[in-house]
Amino acid sequence: MILNLKHHIIQSEGKDQSLYKKWYIYLLCMGLFLLMIGYSFGEEGIFNSIPEGTEQGHFVYDDHGKRDPFLPLVDGNGFIITYEDNLLLTDLVLEGIVLGGDDNTNLAIINGKVLKKGDKIGPFVVLHISAKSVLLGKGKQKFDLKLKKGE
Repeated sequence: MILNLKHHIIQSEGKDQSLYKKWYIYLLCMGLFLLMIGYSFGEEGIFNSIPEGTEQGHFVYDDHGKRDPFLPLVDGNGFIITYEDNLLLTDLVLEGIVLGGDDNTNLAIINGKVLKKGDKIGPFVVLHISAKSVLLGKGKQKFDLKLKKGE
C-alpha cells in the first residue's frame, strides 16, 4: 500500500509539471504577441504621433476661450490672484448694456462684470456707455467695444 501511494504521488507530480509547462508556454506566447503589437505601431504609430503645429516635446495648451486650469487661483499667502492686468481687447466681450437716465447711470456688462463710467477692467477704463457700444480707453488709445447683434 505504501508503494502504491508513492506511485500515485509520482504520477500526480508529472501532471503538475505538465500543467506548469503549458502555462509557461502560454505566458511566453502572450509576451511575444504583446511585443509584436508594440513594434507594429512603429516610430510613427499612434503612441509616438505628434500633433500638427507642435515640435517634439513641446506642448501648446489650447484654452478654447476659457481660463487655463493650470494657473493658480490663490498665491502662497492665501490672496486671490487676478489675471485682469493681462487682458487684451480681444479677450473682452460686451454681454449687455443697461441704460439709465444719464451717462453716469448707464451700465455695461463686460466679461460678466457690471461696470459704469470710470470703472476699470484690466488695463482698460470705461469712458462712455451708449445704447450699442462701450468706449474704452487704455492710455491715450480709445477702443469701441460693440454689442453683437442678437444679444
